[in-house]
Amino acid sequence: MTSESSERRVILTILMVSTLLTMLGVAGLIMGVSDLSLAPIPENARDYYEGETELTDIQVEMIEVWASNPYRRPMAAANVVVSALVLIGSFLLSWRRRLAQWWIRQAVTAKVLWIVAYTASLAQHIQRSLSASTLEEAGTTATAIVGALVLFGTLSVGLHVAAAYRATRPDILQFIEENARPRA
Repeated sequence: MTSESSERRVILTILMVSTLLTMLGVAGLIMGVSDLSLAPIPENARDYYEGETELTDIQVEMIEVWASNPYRRPMAAANVVVSALVLIGSFLLSWRRRLAQWWIRQAVTAKVLWIVAYTASLAQHIQRSLSASTLEEAGTTATAIVGALVLFGTLSVGLHVAAAYRATRPDILQFIEENARPRA
């Protein structure tokens, strides 16, 4: 009875972790492809959003800073690659392949490195590009904006690391080894 309960718990864990990794991979792919396919934004971002919505000066400047980041497209291409690796790892885990744990470790390590590099490059660009007058009008600082960016990056790293930690635990490995499908 406890063996069946334990096996059921491991199966549920594999399902949940695989689902989380799939969602993280798909989200990264969507964001990366979106950044790659985005047309250049005009000099004044207000022209780009003409009539759709009212934007404050800080929102316009943040859009312009984000769009003018020289590393946006290369980082988007890297995001597509590392997110695809995470997605492949989630599929391998779902299919209970022996290679899954190794693959997930490598993919999540690559994704964490990407998150750190992206956060650092965008933070540096924000620090250099935002004007003090616009920030004063909005009642904020570049440091506060960068702090929020770092917070979101930290949350993303935490989700990826937690999923990888749980996917690479010994009980999952044991279950995969015991139930691995023989190759034909």
